[in-house]
Amino acid sequence: MQDMVEQTPSARDEQIYEEWSAGKTLRVLAREFEVSVMEVERAIDRCLPPFTTQNQMRAYKRELQKLEDIGAKYHALAMANDTNTEFAHIYARINERRCAMSGWSSINVRLDPFAAQVKEQPSQHEKIRDAIFRLKYGPDWTPPSDWESFLARDRDDSGSALASPTAPSEDDQNRSDSE
Repeated sequence: MQDMVEQTPSARDEQIYEEWSAGKTLRVLAREFEVSVMEVERAIDRCLPPFTTQNQMRAYKRELQKLEDIGAKYHALAMANDTNTEFAHIYARINERRCAMSGWSSINVRLDPFAAQVKEQPSQHEKIRDAIFRLKYGPDWTPPSDWESFLARDRDDSGSALASPTAPSEDDQNRSDSE
């Protein structure tokens, strides 16, 4: 494997790189500087650091340090301000990202402080059941803390909480002939 020879970028390479980083496409740059698209790519490559393991490691460490710095800032803000949870949320996201970059992530566990603070809502089934009991016992009815004793008291003589089904009549319009 041959060693990479690092070339020093020219002033024109620097201009091409600045225009490219400002958002211009390779084709537009090739037209403006009257060179081929391949030459524009080479000019950009000469301005960028070589893609080596050492440079990748430096960039990785730099990003981790940035996350640590900004995380420390938001951690201090979150600890100082108990009423505003936005700082804690931002810190949790930054910490989550830093952990993911370091390989400390869990597949199933996601930290979401806002979801953890939300009061647990009743399920759809519980809402429907409560609505039925409010119809039966009146609008002031509230769910009891001990459902077993409530249901045992509410059962009829046959031992079931619900009335037994009635037999369908012969003139039932909703009944199909196949039944």
